[in-house]
Amino acid sequence: MNSLLKIVVCLFAVLFFVPDRAVNGEETPGTLPSIESLNRRDVMFKQFSDDVALGRQAVFSATGLRVAEEIARQLTLYSYTPDGEDDFFQIAARCNIPYDAIATLNRLSHIPVFPGATLMLPSIPGIFIYEDAESDLEKLILSGRNAGAGTEMVINLPGEKRRCRFIPGGSFTPNERAFFLNPGFFRFPLQKFTLTSAFGQRISPISGRLSPHNGLDLAAPSGTEVYAARDGTVIETSENSVYGKYIVIAHEGGWTSLYGHLSSIDTGLRTQVKAGIMIGRVGSTGLSTGPHLHFELRQNGKAQDPGKLLGRERQSR
Repeated sequence: MNSLLKIVVCLFAVLFFVPDRAVNGEETPGTLPSIESLNRRDVMFKQFSDDVALGRQAVFSATGLRVAEEIARQLTLYSYTPDGEDDFFQIAARCNIPYDAIATLNRLSHIPVFPGATLMLPSIPGIFIYEDAESDLEKLILSGRNAGAGTEMVINLPGEKRRCRFIPGGSFTPNERAFFLNPGFFRFPLQKFTLTSAFGQRISPISGRLSPHNGLDLAAPSGTEVYAARDGTVIETSENSVYGKYIVIAHEGGWTSLYGHLSSIDTGLRTQVKAGIMIGRVGSTGLSTGPHLHFELRQNGKAQDPGKLLGRERQSR
């Protein structure tokens, strides 16, 4: 890269990314350089491709002495407006940037169908985490990452500033990937939570032995509102020594959802409920080590991984 090109890259970085310490500054949001076509005959795409090569080299040659903030200083953004012929994964492949980087930067909760809104394209692979999580996918990403992971930054766009954390080289976890690729017809039953135990084999916190875990454990303060994950009919409200106070809702297609360890049940048997309606509150009843919601999904009686079935963006209530 010649000297002039280095200057241009540095100017892009200054214009479009401001360190956390400058969040309250007077910077004027800039306009992202626009890519017209995803081929190297396009001057901006050639520039972007060169930036991507440098960014990938920075990430994959990083050592313990090279922290996320140092790598993130090289990050630049470009814009691209897909047309009807574009495919999301083809765009990612052509740009040599993992699709999870493009998805999290643009706050996509599922695979987009084009034509659509203009995409931002990052020059460095990684995960962007917005603290004001909106979609269920963003909530899952936020809950599964250490609060100190990555580097804080502000993305300056025309008329707005978006605050987020950037983890260079980061990627979707298996649950996050399944969530993005397979948007389902269920939604998370909590607005805010921390995922403390996933679906599958685990060491039981009660017995200390390896055993199957047929749902997700979502930690939240006692009394937090619990919502129906999908339209359905309440077929069971009860309490036992394992689930404590719990609710079971039947849905179309042989599906049922279970909400366990509740502190209170705020719905009635045979009640018709809509997705997003409050049905109870988080507690620690039954076999529990602390306040959380145990959430299960079953089809025809067989437990399914909720992480592969939840995926619809948060609906307004």
